[in-house]
Amino acid sequence: MSKSLTMQNITDKALELGFALIGKASAEPLFEWGREVERRIHDCLIPGDTWSRRNLEFAPDKLMPDARHALILVKSYKPFAEPFPSSIAAYSAHYREYPDGQQSALLFAKWLREMDINALVTSKLPLKALAVKAGLGVYRRNSLVYSKVSGSFMTLYGILVDTEIRGDTSYDDSSGGVSECSGCDLCVSRCPTGAIMPQGAIDLRRCIRNHMGSGKVVPPEIREAYGVRLLGCEICQRVCPQNAHFLKNLSLPPHEELEAFSLPNLLDLTQSSRKEALENIGNVIGRNYARKNRILGDAVIAAGNTKDPSLLEYLKETLKYPHVPVRAHSAWAIGRIGTPEAQEILTNALNQEKDPQAISEITSAMEKPDDE
Repeated sequence: MSKSLTMQNITDKALELGFALIGKASAEPLFEWGREVERRIHDCLIPGDTWSRRNLEFAPDKLMPDARHALILVKSYKPFAEPFPSSIAAYSAHYREYPDGQQSALLFAKWLREMDINALVTSKLPLKALAVKAGLGVYRRNSLVYSKVSGSFMTLYGILVDTEIRGDTSYDDSSGGVSECSGCDLCVSRCPTGAIMPQGAIDLRRCIRNHMGSGKVVPPEIREAYGVRLLGCEICQRVCPQNAHFLKNLSLPPHEELEAFSLPNLLDLTQSSRKEALENIGNVIGRNYARKNRILGDAVIAAGNTKDPSLLEYLKETLKYPHVPVRAHSAWAIGRIGTPEAQEILTNALNQEKDPQAISEITSAMEKPDDE
């Protein structure tokens, strides 16, 4: 049956599994993409160590030696309404939708294997570049891929196959790969950290999302730009005129789901509460993102941006947490709140802290109380 498999068969199965689009691209190496990555690393737009951890391959045959095609699956999602309720750390619908799409991609690969086609689901390929190559969309100035059926609100999944699939992609939104941004630079001007370059490249050192979940100490200017967010930014997507149609009639997540992301819940270090909180978060955004030190480090930043004195009872405890970035962010957050109680907490912590980086953060928070 595999020899008679066509793109129409592929498309029908993808739609049945809930995907909006599917395309195919040849499994030839993406040399141009690889050279562009090297250029951006050289120009310090991409931190080399950060990129190496992503472990992306520009040559599909490194992952499947006899690969013939890369199939790219597109799952659309509807973004959440904003703003979120006060004391709730915002998260993007992208991360809630991704795990479901991943399961559907695995089912798709299983269906292919049942027809004697070797199929490998992988996230180790440059899926945005392959989506454009497959004619599923175009890059726009914010370096995201847009399609007419999803805007930029999509999740991408890649499957390598070792069998020739006859026929062309039934959907073509490539426009030759050319963006229609013209003179619009809203995403460039509205990015709070200036991460989007006028020519469209992203300076990952300044990108909010690139710092989220890193587990490292986040630069202070990036912390402030987080706002009250835990995972995902979307600022450049929400100001984009090309997305206007997809930002109508939005809704918030259900109340019981939002509660999992309340700041008191995220910051509570009581062992039983902590374990339950991480489990609930993992059920929503996937366990890969619900890692305790990383979630806590970003939740502390969100707390600082609320400037809510009622959160001091939690921040006082996170200021003693074993992970240095959490302590560093906690000192900054307490300094942002800036009440007399906050100053007292910082003074007491300074007398006990041994780590140089945490000491520096505490000292800075004490010397420069927020005066906004």
